Amino acid sequence: MPSRVLSCAMEFHEKLQSLAEKEGLRGRKVSRALESFSWNITILKGQADLLKHAKAEVQENMKQVHDAALTGNLTKESIGVKRVRSQTRRGQDE
Repeated sequence: MPSRVLSCAMEFHEKLQSLAEKEGLRGRKVSRALESFSWNITILKGQADLLKHAKAEVQENMKQVHDAALTGNLTKESIGVKRVRSQTRRGQDE
C-alpha cells in the first residue's frame, strides 16, 4: 500500500472507536468493528503487495518483448525503414 494511504488508514483506525461509539455501538460491537477494520486493512495490504509484484512482472515481460522485437528486427521503426528502402530500390530499378 502506498505510505500515505496506509497512514490515513492508521489515523482512521485510531479514531474508529470514538466514531463507533458516536454512532451508538457499544462493547462487543465496537470490538467487532475494530477487528473487521484491522482484518480488511491486512487483506488490502496483501492485495496491494500482489498488485505491486504483478506490475513489476508485467513491466519485466514488456521489456523482454521489446528487447526480443529489437533483436528480431520486428519494431515499427525497422519495418518503416525496410519499406523506405524497398520503395527507394524500386525507384532506382525503374
